[in-house]
Amino acid sequence: MNKPVKIAVSLIVASAVLAGGVRYLWSIRQTTEMTRETQKTVRREFRKAPLDEASARLNKLADEKFFTVRFGNSFPYISMGMEPKVSYDFIGLLTEEAFIRLAGDVKSPKADTDRRIKDLIAFSAKMIDGGVLSKSATNSLRERRLDGYFLISDYDGAIAMLDQGIEGRTPEWCKSTAAKLRAHKAMDAGQKKEAVKQLLVFIEYMLSDVMKDFEDSDPANGVVYSREWVAAKNYMRCATLSGEDGDAKAKADFTEKAKPLYKAALEKAKDDDVSLKELQKEMKSYGL
Repeated sequence: MNKPVKIAVSLIVASAVLAGGVRYLWSIRQTTEMTRETQKTVRREFRKAPLDEASARLNKLADEKFFTVRFGNSFPYISMGMEPKVSYDFIGLLTEEAFIRLAGDVKSPKADTDRRIKDLIAFSAKMIDGGVLSKSATNSLRERRLDGYFLISDYDGAIAMLDQGIEGRTPEWCKSTAAKLRAHKAMDAGQKKEAVKQLLVFIEYMLSDVMKDFEDSDPANGVVYSREWVAAKNYMRCATLSGEDGDAKAKADFTEKAKPLYKAALEKAKDDDVSLKELQKEMKSYGL
């Protein structure tokens, strides 16, 4: 066989091998539709699984890698590598779902729920610190992680996050939320004056112009809290704490500050029977 023929044969063989390789890669490629179907299956299985398995399942999804091939419309047109079954951002969404499910779990003993939330907090930190999430997914999961600290009353963990700052939240919001947590921590420790001091920081922010349109809805009962209601409620906490600390004047002053705020809250809630009933019940408990 002369040289030109050998070259021609070699080219034919190489082309056949290349074509076979491309056909194989095409056969195992990951398409957008396949990704969607995989996500549906993973989410369905995740939701069916017991809450006690949530953290273990999430860790497995994040750690287990598979050889994946993707074809694109621009150079280099093909990408290959080891990837998890679903994207890291999708795993972040499943983690957020788990936090929400645990927040609404009223059947399990609190000790079990707290343990599961702690596991999710640890997994969230692993995802965030690992830098595998997009910016939006990182910010969203960070918020859920903060909620997790609230749910288990880990004030120090939440305060540490807030003191560092949270992207997408203003420094004022972080400061006021941390103050509210410090107030709860002080109340638990019986430090009434410190609790009042921190509550006043929170109230000041709540009554600032940036919070004029604030509303917070409780998903458990549908009650909608206006900023006036939240501020009045916390002024009455200050009044109660001051009274318990033997400061009758401060108690009376805080009660007077709460009254016009409750009046404004009543006006905002007048067309919401559920919220109005709860607000009136709260005011009655304070003798207002």
